Amino acid sequence: MSRVARRGKPAAADAPADKTPPRSVIEPIEDIRASFIDDFQKVRIAQGEKPAERAVFRKQHGAAKGRLTVDRDCPAALRVGLWAGGPYSVWMRWSSDAPPDTPDQKNNTLGFALKLFGVAGATLATDNPLASTADLIFQNSDIFFVDNARDMAAISSDVEETRFMAVHLRSTQILQEMARAEDSLLSARYSSTLPYALGDLVAKFRLIAETPLVTEPPGASPNYLAEDLRKRLAAGPTSFLLEAQLFVDDSVTPIDRATERWEEAVSPFRPVARLEIPAQDIDQDGQAAYVEGLAFSPWRTLRENRPLGSIADARRIAYPASAAVRRSLNGQSMQEPDTPR
Repeated sequence: MSRVARRGKPAAADAPADKTPPRSVIEPIEDIRASFIDDFQKVRIAQGEKPAERAVFRKQHGAAKGRLTVDRDCPAALRVGLWAGGPYSVWMRWSSDAPPDTPDQKNNTLGFALKLFGVAGATLATDNPLASTADLIFQNSDIFFVDNARDMAAISSDVEETRFMAVHLRSTQILQEMARAEDSLLSARYSSTLPYALGDLVAKFRLIAETPLVTEPPGASPNYLAEDLRKRLAAGPTSFLLEAQLFVDDSVTPIDRATERWEEAVSPFRPVARLEIPAQDIDQDGQAAYVEGLAFSPWRTLRENRPLGSIADARRIAYPASAAVRRSLNGQSMQEPDTPR
């Protein structure tokens, strides 16, 4: 869930005035679910979208397999939940928050989702909680464009968004930051953006390339990100470092004010794990389709690593609901896979 989903069809000009209070007044979490799924995803499907796509992060750039291992330098206090286990087999998906035919040069927000296999214990997922999988979700921005779920619900239509942005100029600035260009999916820096529990601690996470890559400016191809990924993984392995940034106090590392950056000078990053991506042909038969059929949710995790804040609470409802719509219409399995492909 990245940007505000547009309503799929405006009300008729001669429709009577609706006396019902806006959904955001009643319940912001339900308003967010309805905006993304009923007013956006389902409208596209009704207009003939086949196969049905995700509500957001629709353009898949590539899918790869890998391995996630807790780093030997990970502090003992951080070895909680997921980080007390492993190593994990991983399937990962790179995407943009854009329709599939959008050129990569449009500089839309990047998403990076990881599905971990071999997780011990029940998760907090609302679907298949006993599956031995967990999900990690990142994007190439360490801040979000609204603070909380109530602000997110307040811009669920074009009119409401225009009014909100006119007052909240910081949101417009952040959206511009989130749409920055990236030369390569493997050189981008990814963040959990929102905080998570870490046992009794609270942390944000990031993924950074272990070895800096030599990159070139984007070419003319509308799919240059996928082409670069294909070329680099065919040539050899690569890896990312997963690091944690710990909560200090709500004045400098706020939990439910997502527009505020946790400064590294206030809370430095600490090593947690290493994501190894072996050399591979990401175009081999079925690989892209396999990952496109997976569903990712930040709540598919252990209680010790649960997401925090009101935006995370909204995602708990919206993510599985969107996945159920898409997978049902596409004839895909509604179950989590027991083992990696």
